[in-house]
Amino acid sequence: MARGFGVVQPKQRSSRKSASQKLQKKQTDSQQRSVEIREEIENFLEQDRHKNPDQHTLAWLAGVYNPLGEGAEDNARFLEADEEEWLFLAKEVGWLQVEDELDAIYFTAPPPNFDPAQADWYIRPDLTSWLEEPELLGEAIAKYPISAELMRAAIARYTKPLGWNAEKIEAFIRETTGRPSTEMAIADCTIVLLELGRL
Repeated sequence: MARGFGVVQPKQRSSRKSASQKLQKKQTDSQQRSVEIREEIENFLEQDRHKNPDQHTLAWLAGVYNPLGEGAEDNARFLEADEEEWLFLAKEVGWLQVEDELDAIYFTAPPPNFDPAQADWYIRPDLTSWLEEPELLGEAIAKYPISAELMRAAIARYTKPLGWNAEKIEAFIRETTGRPSTEMAIADCTIVLLELGRL
């Protein structure tokens, strides 16, 4: 009893310290192994891409292969306002088969080199009803303008379940945009659809 009650023995301290060191070493080893596995997979994919370039090109054309991966989107350019608006309307008219229009695009580079310096936003064909292969977002916007008829059909899809007649729809459009439906621009249609989505 010379040491008194409750005094920690030196052996216990060292065993706690060594247990903590063992745990830290396991975590470090696990992280290092994780990095090594990731590098092995990336090396394997790179070797496979060089051996079978046609298969990787076909997978890219189908929209299911992006050699730049998810990390590339973190360094991607910001979308322009007109690009965001077009994507929203493309989803609303049924061209994009997604809940969130941003899911239909990815930041990638074209084959055969998949050069990151050529990377930009592409529309994924596997999430659309009209594309055969990935297309640059900017090119798609220029080639596929969204017509007034498609926008009116999108508005009708929202207003039909509400039981609105033509006069009620026209009044809502005038109230929302300050102009008649016959003079609606794309931006006006976007505002109307956003407001209808909130009802």
